[in-house]
Amino acid sequence: MKLEEGLSKEWDSKVATLVEAAGVATPSEAALSALLEDAEPSEGDAERRERRLGSQLARLEALNVAGMLAAATEGGGRGASLQARLDQAIGAGAALTARLRRCEALARGAPDAVHARSGAARADANARALLAELEEIYRWLEAPPLRDLDSLPEVALNTAEGRARALAAGEALRVALRAEVTAPAARRRLAAVRERLRRLARAKEQLAAALARHLNNALIHLGNEAAHEARPHRHHAELLPYAPFMRWLKDMDEKAFEALARVYAGTWARVYEREVRVACEAARAAPDAADRHLDEVLGLVEALCNAEQDFCAHFFYLDVDVKGDSGDGERSEKSDGAGEGPRRGGAGAETRRFMAELFPSLEQELVALVGHIERHDPYGAMRALACAGRRVLGDGGAGAGGRGADRAVAERLAALPDAVKAAARRPKCGVLPFVGELEELSAACERIFAAGGRRADLDRWYATLAGGMVHAIEHAEHPRTPRAVVHMENYHRLHAALSALRVPALEALRRECRARYAEALRLYVTQYFGRPLERLAQFFEGVAEAVAGGVREEEVCYRAAFSKHELRRVLALYPAAEVRRSLHRLYRTVEKHLSEEGGLLQVVWRAMQEEFIAQHAALGARIAACYPAAGLALPLTTQDILDAFSDIARDH
Repeated sequence: MKLEEGLSKEWDSKVATLVEAAGVATPSEAALSALLEDAEPSEGDAERRERRLGSQLARLEALNVAGMLAAATEGGGRGASLQARLDQAIGAGAALTARLRRCEALARGAPDAVHARSGAARADANARALLAELEEIYRWLEAPPLRDLDSLPEVALNTAEGRARALAAGEALRVALRAEVTAPAARRRLAAVRERLRRLARAKEQLAAALARHLNNALIHLGNEAAHEARPHRHHAELLPYAPFMRWLKDMDEKAFEALARVYAGTWARVYEREVRVACEAARAAPDAADRHLDEVLGLVEALCNAEQDFCAHFFYLDVDVKGDSGDGERSEKSDGAGEGPRRGGAGAETRRFMAELFPSLEQELVALVGHIERHDPYGAMRALACAGRRVLGDGGAGAGGRGADRAVAERLAALPDAVKAAARRPKCGVLPFVGELEELSAACERIFAAGGRRADLDRWYATLAGGMVHAIEHAEHPRTPRAVVHMENYHRLHAALSALRVPALEALRRECRARYAEALRLYVTQYFGRPLERLAQFFEGVAEAVAGGVREEEVCYRAAFSKHELRRVLALYPAAEVRRSLHRLYRTVEKHLSEEGGLLQVVWRAMQEEFIAQHAALGARIAACYPAAGLALPLTTQDILDAFSDIARDH
C-alpha cells in the first residue's frame, strides 16, 4: 500500500505541473484532483489497483489533449512550449510505468505474496502434507516384519532363524499396538487405520497363542525328562533362548505368561522336592557325622536355589516392569526397596514369591532334618545354625551358630537343677551328667567357632556354663552318697575339663575347682578313714594331755593310766591280722561310695594310705618318746602298711 501511495503522489505532482504549464482553467484542475483522488485506499488486490490506475491515466491523457488543444488555439509561441513540456511528461510517464512494472515483479517474488495463496499452491501444499501423513502411518503400521501377518503363527520356533523372525514380528507388533494410545485421534478415526489395528491385534493374539503353546510343550517335555534323568539344570540352557518371548508375553499377554510361570513352578517343584527329600533321607540315615551330611544337604539346596533364582529372574523377568520399557531393550526395574535389578541376595517380592512356589516343601524338609540331628546330637541345632550361617554369609556366618550356642548354654543352665534331682534317684550319685556336657560343648564349639574369630564368645560361654555347674555341684545331695564324695568326684571332673580347655579366662575358676576338690577329698578321708587304731589313738591323746599338763614324757609311764602294762594291753587289741581286716572293710566302704566314672578310687585309697602312715608315724614317735626302754612297738611297720594297702587294692 505504501508503494502504491508513493506512486500516486508522484503522478499527481507531475500532472499538476503539466496543467499549470499549460494554463488549464481552474475547473479542469479541480476535476483532475478529483480524478487522482484514491477512492479505495484499503484495496489490497494489486491487479485491480493496476486496472484502476490505468483508467485514471486514460482520463488524464484526455485532459492533456484538451489542454493542448486549448493552448494551440491561444497562440503559436505557447504551443511550442507546451509541446516541449508534453514530450517531457511523456518521458516521465514512461519511466514511471517501468518503475511500476519492477515493483509489481518484486511483489510477486515475495514469500508472503498474495499470489502464493492461490489454488494451485494450496493444492500442492495439501498434497505434500497428505503424503507425509501417509508415510508416517505406513511406518507405524507397515513395518517390514509385519508384511506377512498370516504366516506368523506357523513360524518354526525350534530354529534360531524362526525365533529371530518371530521375535522381530512380535517386537514390531508391540511397538505398533502400544503407539496406538499416543496416536492423534484424527488418525485413529481413519477406517483403514482401524482395520489395520484390528488385524494387528488378531495377529498378536495368534502369535501369543503359538508362543504359549510351544513353550508349554517345551516345559512339560523338559520336566518329564528331569524326573527320570540326573541332569541338573539342563533345562536352563534349552529355555534361555526363549527368554525374550517370555518378556514379550509378560507385556502383551499377561494371562498366558502367568499360565507358563505356573506350569514351570509346578513341574520343577515336584522335581526339586523329590531331590531334596532323597538327600535329607540319606543324611538322616547316616550313622555319624550328621553335621557333615547336613553341610552336604545345604550345599545341594544352595546350588539349586541360586541356579533357579538366577535363571528365573532372567527368564521370567521377575521384578522387572516390562510395560514401562521404552522399547529399546533396556530393563526397567520395579522399585522394591533399593530399586535395583534382580540379583542373588537382593531379590524383590516377585522373585521371593516365585521361589516359594518353586520350593514349597524345602523349609519343612530342612526343619525335619535339623530336628533329627538335634535329637541324636545335643549340639545338632548349633551345628546346623553354624553350617547354615556359613552357607548364607560365608565365614561371617558363624553368627547364626553363635545364637545356637547362646541357646544351648541357656538350655543347659536351666536344666542343671533337674539333672541334680535326676542324679539323686540313682544308686550312686557319681559324676553329674552336665559336667560331661561341658566337655562335649567345648569340643563342639572349638571345632565350629575357634577358627572364626569367636574367642571372646567362647570364653563367655565356658565361663557362664562352668560357673553354673560349680553352683549346682555345691548344692547337690544324694541319699546314699556322702556329700564329700559328690563334691570330690564332680569338682575333680570339672577341673579336668577346664584344664583341658587351656583358656586363660577360666584360670580362676579352674583353681577354685581344684581347691574345692582337695577340700572334699580331705573331708572324706578324715571322716571315713578316721583312726584305724582308735583305742591306741585315744590312749596317746591322754598321754598328750598329761604332757601338756606338765608331766615329762619319760615320766608318763609311771602313771597308772599310762603305764607300760596298760600300753601293752592296748597294743594287743590291734594285731596285724585285725588291722588288715579293718583295712579290707574300709576299702569296701570307699568302693561303695565312689563311682566308676569318677575314677578316684585309687586316689582316695592312696590318700588313706598316706593318712594311715602319718598316724602310724605319729604314734610310733610318741611311744619312742614316752616309753624308750620298754621295748614296745606298733603291730605293723611302715612297710607292712604299704604292703597291706597294695595287697588290698590288688585283691579288689
